[in-house]
Amino acid sequence: MVSLDLNAMKQRCRGVALAAILLLSAFFGFNVFSPVFIAVFVFRLNSAQFVVDSIFCTWFALAAASFETLYGIKIRITGEVQSFRRDVTSIIVLNHRTRLDWLFYSAVQCRYGSLRNFKISLKNMLRHAPGAGWAMQAAHFLFLHRKWESDQSKIDSFLCHFQNVGSHPQVLLFPEGTDLQPESLAKSKLFAKKNDLPEYQYVLHPRTTGFVSLVKGMQHYNDLKQIVDVTVSYPLNVCQDENQLLAGKLPQEIVFNVRSFDLDKIDCSSDECISDWLQKRWEVKEKYLRNVYQQKPTVDINGVSMYINGNSASKIVKSVDTCTMNGLSEKQNNEIESNSAIFGIGCLIFWFCISVLSVCGIFANVYFRWSFFGMLAVNFSISTFVGFDALFAKLSAR
Repeated sequence: MVSLDLNAMKQRCRGVALAAILLLSAFFGFNVFSPVFIAVFVFRLNSAQFVVDSIFCTWFALAAASFETLYGIKIRITGEVQSFRRDVTSIIVLNHRTRLDWLFYSAVQCRYGSLRNFKISLKNMLRHAPGAGWAMQAAHFLFLHRKWESDQSKIDSFLCHFQNVGSHPQVLLFPEGTDLQPESLAKSKLFAKKNDLPEYQYVLHPRTTGFVSLVKGMQHYNDLKQIVDVTVSYPLNVCQDENQLLAGKLPQEIVFNVRSFDLDKIDCSSDECISDWLQKRWEVKEKYLRNVYQQKPTVDINGVSMYINGNSASKIVKSVDTCTMNGLSEKQNNEIESNSAIFGIGCLIFWFCISVLSVCGIFANVYFRWSFFGMLAVNFSISTFVGFDALFAKLSAR
């Protein structure tokens, strides 16, 4: 009993430590760099968004290095990664298995996409989280209420901003709108039954209105070139939400399967065609995930096997190992993994130094302390009453 308690405590400490790394680095880092962010937009520098995005891309690399290098989470990326283009505007659609999919996906973007141009569609409630939420505003993430009446104008202003600054965003979108849990799955099945659609077990039926609007808007404003369809699976265990992260119940392995589609190969002649394309991709996801989970047990938020099977652990590992092909040679994969690890560790050290120096400055220097807390008050006010995204969009408009 004592041994179990000690193991649980050790596991929880690991989870709390990872959360602390991510949240404190965002909090201290944003407060330190926010004067720079504000200054480059106030002086209307052409490279203002580039400066902001360059700093934020190092935080995503820190995140990937934290859970991969420090915590040993195995990331496997299969599929058409060779056609994932770093330098073009794209939409990335991902099934929403857990509330932390966006965080783990940064490992894919770090290797094959552009972390500098990486943007995420998130629920609006997250925009005011101290430090992290402010940073997401400044990075110009897309915050949605999941209500079309209010979200349409947000999407337009979001895309217009990147047109003004000459950037090529790569936007991560969760068309399902919420993560896969028993309650959301039941609602999805009820929706399918009412609308004469197939019932899904491993994904939720996607909401197509926002996706269609984003495709058409990015065609108009941002020269959309590519849609990347990514399917995430957790072959061994699932970390469903922030509570499980804090409890240290981290996934041992995450598999991302990538399919890339150039826009000129997709029928975008009407809203219905775009919607049908997305729905067909979700049918493919369901079939793919059924094959994955019928061979491997996956544990849900309550520790109960959600997808029943009778395979042994040896079969699980063997099955995963046969799914590692991504169209690149072993040498190319090793080079990508090495470069990603080196960059991530460098960013981890950089943000660790920023956080430690900030704490030391607060306690050791009265001028730094007053400057830090003064900037904290300014950031809180801007975030609450204006919004960094709205402020920077207004300043960058020509």
